[in-house]
Amino acid sequence: MLGLLLHGLLPEHHLRDASKDTVKVGAGMIATLSALVLGLLVGSAKSTFDTAEAEMTQGGAKIILLDRLLADYGPETKAAREQLRRTVATQIEDLWPEEKTGCRDWPPSSGRMGWRPCR
Repeated sequence: MLGLLLHGLLPEHHLRDASKDTVKVGAGMIATLSALVLGLLVGSAKSTFDTAEAEMTQGGAKIILLDRLLADYGPETKAAREQLRRTVATQIEDLWPEEKTGCRDWPPSSGRMGWRPCR
């Protein structure tokens, strides 16, 4: 509707084919640049996600390896293995609490590593 109203108000030289082509080229360039920026944004987010996923997988594998190595040393390492399990469980609860509060403290005031829910 606005375009129909403005059509009557524009001078004749703005309604020629050359002007229309210039506007089309400008709109195409803006659309192309927008698509490029969105593509780079999505690529960056995907790269960040993949890195975080790889770090979590690698960390989990290292914890499991440590637990198995401690188990190989015999019953003397039972206390260390239990402490490892408690620490890992605490870290998981800090990162992904069962009750979602939508609020996080940083740095953690509890003295533990990572995020913890606000109280």
